[in-house]
Amino acid sequence: MTEQSESDLHLLPERQRVPQPPAGNWKVSGWTGEFRDRGVESRYLQDNQHLLGRQLRMALLVWAVLVMLFAVPDYHALGSSTEFGIMLGIRLSTAIALIAFAWLVRQRPVLATQARWVSAIEVGAITLFMGIYLMRPELAAWTVTLTLIMLIALFIFVPNRIPAVLGVSVYMAVCTMVMVDYINPKTGRELFGLGVLLLAPILIGWGAAVRTQVLQRKQYAMWRKAEHYNGILTREMEERARLQDALLLQATTDSLTGLNNRRQYERLFGQEIARADRKGQALALCIIDLDHFKQVNDTWGHSAGDLVLKAVAQLCRENFRTIDILGRLGGEEFVVLLPDTDLETARHIANRFIRTLATTPLSIGDREVNITATAGVVERLPGEMMLESLVQRADAAMYRGKRAGRNQVVAG
Repeated sequence: MTEQSESDLHLLPERQRVPQPPAGNWKVSGWTGEFRDRGVESRYLQDNQHLLGRQLRMALLVWAVLVMLFAVPDYHALGSSTEFGIMLGIRLSTAIALIAFAWLVRQRPVLATQARWVSAIEVGAITLFMGIYLMRPELAAWTVTLTLIMLIALFIFVPNRIPAVLGVSVYMAVCTMVMVDYINPKTGRELFGLGVLLLAPILIGWGAAVRTQVLQRKQYAMWRKAEHYNGILTREMEERARLQDALLLQATTDSLTGLNNRRQYERLFGQEIARADRKGQALALCIIDLDHFKQVNDTWGHSAGDLVLKAVAQLCRENFRTIDILGRLGGEEFVVLLPDTDLETARHIANRFIRTLATTPLSIGDREVNITATAGVVERLPGEMMLESLVQRADAAMYRGKRAGRNQVVAG
């Protein structure tokens, strides 16, 4: 087994563990509509800042347009008077502040997630709105009705943290009660009734906002958990594919040299036999046996012999053709299948390799040695279907070369 496949198998127990969900408390508060875990809430706001920014910009721009539209009835009621000029100044100031903040949010969407800024612009706009009571006291009842609508809108249409909206809405309700009492003093019972009236939209808006916020955060929690488990599944599939590749490599290659092992070589030989028969092409086989390899092991040890085998395998890859199939039969013996190759061409290819090997020093640690080899080459005979038959004939030719002095190619 190669080092890579051993490490892959070592990972199996780790992958069998039950994956844990992403860290954090995913529970949502029932009154704020926010995650109880501040870290999770911060991630939620960060991930949704662009969406919240778009929603806030739209709400601010609509608010600014509505503020300016009400200047029309002001003009019809007040004409070109000083009071109309003051009212118009209030409305323009409010609209400009809203539009300016919308522009800032476009530049920095993170502002939409920071309640202090959203609340500040709301408080400023509400404070300016209170001027309507002073400038047009005859519209107090109508202004209170508009205030009721605005209280609900603060919760539903303007993105902000619910605790902050509660504070802003209470501020607006208190200001309304103060202004109504200022322009037309009320009894305690009347102020209490007005307070209850103003409290109703606050409670309705709060309930609707909490429900919406809770649903949004539950969806976010489900998305984050699904993303987490999808990531685990993806990594699991990648690791399984990597392990499968490692096991396939182990099953088809020689662990020392990386060449095809006997099982894979026999499978590829069967494919080449079928192709040669189908197309009527020649097929040759070459067996290469290193000369005096035992002396390498006896002189420098088996680790040095392994280095030589690896070096010879690499030399085979570099010198044989890309269509040739390389394998290790065992020990110091290599085999090469040469598709679409007759005997003479195979002998030429093998001779070229034998000469290259003899003249190429191989590194063994801090020393270099020269290794020679003897090769036997045969061409497949008509009707010859067994790999063992070709190997035996090539082996016999190779041994003839050994007896004839080694470092040569003999055709069988």
